[in-house]
Amino acid sequence: MTSPPPPGPTSRGLSTGTLVALGGAGLATVFLVLVTIAAFLWSGPEDTTGPLTADASPTAPEETAEADDVDAEPTERREVPETVEPPAFPEPETLSMSGTGDLLVDLGGAFEDTRILSLRHEGEGEIMVWMLESDRETMNRVKWVEGPYEGRQLLRPTFSHEEIAYLSIQTEGDWEFLVEPLTAAIPWEPEDDVYSGAGDEVLQLWWAPNDMDNLGISYEGESSFSVNGHTLDGFVDPMLSEYGRTLDESAPLREGTVLLEVGAYDGGDWTLTR
Repeated sequence: MTSPPPPGPTSRGLSTGTLVALGGAGLATVFLVLVTIAAFLWSGPEDTTGPLTADASPTAPEETAEADDVDAEPTERREVPETVEPPAFPEPETLSMSGTGDLLVDLGGAFEDTRILSLRHEGEGEIMVWMLESDRETMNRVKWVEGPYEGRQLLRPTFSHEEIAYLSIQTEGDWEFLVEPLTAAIPWEPEDDVYSGAGDEVLQLWWAPNDMDNLGISYEGESSFSVNGHTLDGFVDPMLSEYGRTLDESAPLREGTVLLEVGAYDGGDWTLTR
């Protein structure tokens, strides 16, 4: 009979003190790992923002505020354009005349600059106004309208008539007119977005339009209606010309425009919006 093998080494469990020590070491290791991770995460943002803050100007907040102000300035300029000094128009003496029926009026000397003709006619029939040069050989029509009438328009030489020396009035009934310098044009103030009027009128822009800004134009009437822009060097921009209908449109406003000549021959109401 075979005898059983000798017993092997007896297994001994870890003592309670050893287990406590190992557990404590494990917790310490976990704690150190967590602290290390937390320190890395904390130091990451500091490393990222540190150089940006160092490179930024110490007045960065003020620069941001100024940038906001710069963004706001163009809006203010669109709402209230910068006021411009009125152009240095010639300042000739104002000429006036009144009468009844047909008359040839000597304006006291020929002139070549553009002026404003203010005309009033109290009759019921039509009135025609012609301009003539010094030699009085040819006439160029200035106005032809049914009375009664009151309005203002530009009186300017043309390619075929380089000077104006006389005005010929052909009508029945009483009339009167003024020939005034361009400084007599009605000012369109920079703080006004809208200008409304009726009939024929000449406006002077006291604000500087940007190139090809749109000008809103509305009109309520039954006759010819037009808007012409004029620059300081004499260029005429026919912005709009319509006949016999109510309209609400827009037209480009050329940079450098200093005068707007509005023609509403039946005295109809109109509105301009910048």
